[in-house]
Amino acid sequence: MISFHQPASADALGLLDAANLPTADLTEAHFNYFWAATDGRHPIGVVGLEPFAPYGLLRSLVVCPERRNQGVGTHLVQHAENMARQLNITELYLFTATAQEFFEKFDFHPVPRRSAPEVIRRTREFRELCPANSLLMRKYLLRS
Repeated sequence: MISFHQPASADALGLLDAANLPTADLTEAHFNYFWAATDGRHPIGVVGLEPFAPYGLLRSLVVCPERRNQGVGTHLVQHAENMARQLNITELYLFTATAQEFFEKFDFHPVPRRSAPEVIRRTREFRELCPANSLLMRKYLLRS
């Protein structure tokens, strides 16, 4: 059974660093919007959200290698989307260089970088941390 909680920043950073995901811009405040999936013993995955209602940036989705292809990533995305809805986010964006097909399963679609809202374009992830060859994807969130 997978449960979710806010991870200690060190735990989240450990998972993100191991997956070579950007962490240079993360502050303690960012971790208020990070969730870890646990199997009852330790974190097996983490996902983050930067809320700028009505926009949000899904970031830093990672699952421990030994737990991949077991639905953990799916649960993390669904949890982040539910939390985004609670924060009145109606458009969710993300960057990926390797997981386009995974995110397309959740109805994220590639969009031109220039179409990102100004608040997303001002993030350090957009400006510096995600290279120009990273794909920007968007999903419209419906109220549940």
